[in-house]
Amino acid sequence: MNNIIVIGGGVGGYAAAVRSSELGDKVTIVEKTQLGGECINRACIPSKTLIDAVKLLNKLNKSTWISAEAELNYEKLMQFKTQVIENVRLKMEKRLAEQGVTIIQGEARLEEGGEVVVNSQRFNPDKVVLANGSIPISFPDFPLNGNNVLDPWTAMNREVPKKIIIVGGGVAGVELATLFSAMKREVTILELMPQLLPGFDKDLASAVKKRLEEKGINIYLNAKSKVVNSNGSVEFSVVIPSGEEKVVGDLAVITIGRKATTAGLKLKENGVEVDQRGYIKVNESGQTTNPSIYAAGDVAGPPLSATKAWKQGIVVGDNLGGVKSKMPSFYPSSIFADLEIGTVGKTVDDLKKSNVDAKEITIHMKDIPRAWTLNETEGFLKIVISQNKIVGAHMIGEGAAEVINTLALAMETGLTIDQIYPVLFSHPTVSEIITEAIQRAKYGEVY
Repeated sequence: MNNIIVIGGGVGGYAAAVRSSELGDKVTIVEKTQLGGECINRACIPSKTLIDAVKLLNKLNKSTWISAEAELNYEKLMQFKTQVIENVRLKMEKRLAEQGVTIIQGEARLEEGGEVVVNSQRFNPDKVVLANGSIPISFPDFPLNGNNVLDPWTAMNREVPKKIIIVGGGVAGVELATLFSAMKREVTILELMPQLLPGFDKDLASAVKKRLEEKGINIYLNAKSKVVNSNGSVEFSVVIPSGEEKVVGDLAVITIGRKATTAGLKLKENGVEVDQRGYIKVNESGQTTNPSIYAAGDVAGPPLSATKAWKQGIVVGDNLGGVKSKMPSFYPSSIFADLEIGTVGKTVDDLKKSNVDAKEITIHMKDIPRAWTLNETEGFLKIVISQNKIVGAHMIGEGAAEVINTLALAMETGLTIDQIYPVLFSHPTVSEIITEAIQRAKYGEVY
């Protein structure tokens, strides 16, 4: 039995603590603020609670057979959001207690020799798990000021003014634009790259851009921007291919840039290496360059997502408890805009750059009967096939975040198209879009 200290009570640290304690280790978890970390308290859970409320409102207003007018009561919604956060956090606390994990509130320091100091108490554990997370970076061009130039989660959890400028058209930028637009705010996105959602499938990114613009959101691509004045309003200088423009808003939300939280950790003195960006280097088991120290979540590098953090925590817990485990090959990602987005694996363009032969199969949501019954026929699923296996999947549409998990299962287990083909999906469901994709990949169109 190991004596383990986990520094950081976010989803990565929590998962590591639960799993290693299940395997018989004596575990203490240290959290300086609230259990659940960024995801539960400020990011994933609150943002999805708010966006799901927006989707419900949109669905009601879109249903022409319902004679009603609905509007968002933001104050009550924020109360509900707080209740959701507390319920999730209490469930986590209960689970740790069931496993006999000791919870200490305080800021931990990792001293030379692996000693951990918390609230003047000193511990000498057998193993340490670093799950300190990450924090927003304040760039010279976008200086966070705590007033009207803010990080995403600070902006989301306060009163929202009329005109909002979002810097960055990635996952957080798209989700927050969806939310603020539904609150009848004027929203502008400034994205440096030539497409929204950089790195995503280009057709998916184009569909998302079209959907957001239909809602009145202004989107600048190829936009090199910077804050030039934040006294009162926030003024941006925005250079685009056609020239330079001035964009002014009441609030700027900076969704780009985070860094590993490693303050108070004597990494070099403990033989723990970091990469060029300051993230802790780990192997596929979550072990650092010091065999007695592991890391999980954002502090261990991209992707900076709760999806990765949960799994990395489990993998670390497994290995601490003597069960050999490693990180998966495929990481599904979900975006909760008013139309869900799910993606996993490679795009055709990715594979072309690597000289890998691949083909795409695209199925539009309007081809799936369940989409019509849900009154949401926009969107598509695109699967990327190479050597008779799915190597990528990209979807925008109702239920995309759930569908993409099923495809990640097929990809991680290495199922071929021939092996998936006999599987029966119930009808009518959104996930039937998978069987239609497989049908078309193997023989031809049915729907």
